[in-house]
Amino acid sequence: MSSIINTSKVVYELAKKGMTVELQEKIMQLREEALELQEENLTLKKENLQLKEKNELQEKVKFKRKVYFRDGDEIPFCPYCFEKSGRLIHLSLFKGNQPNEQLCHCQECYITYRVIGEGDFTFYSRHK
Repeated sequence: MSSIINTSKVVYELAKKGMTVELQEKIMQLREEALELQEENLTLKKENLQLKEKNELQEKVKFKRKVYFRDGDEIPFCPYCFEKSGRLIHLSLFKGNQPNEQLCHCQECYITYRVIGEGDFTFYSRHK
């Protein structure tokens, strides 16, 4: 930021003397520095938005029964995918081979969880 201010002062002083080659060069330098600041500003705004979205998601998602649930959504999300990449991937519920066995499978990471006891989830297997 200070370099653009310094360049602006030099441009102002040169402009008082009249348009010179040196002044034209400084004006070009000033434009380049302004573009760099604009790019940096856009990058920071994007990062800020991503952090806000991540924070909002963290507030809406709760860890219970060893998986994640979002407010108002009864279908659990894969804890591995959420903790690894911040992605919410629904688990697919299906019946296991044993009587009354319920399993949940993640189509993204291929982890299967078993529903046990009072509805807690536990790691079962990982298959592609």
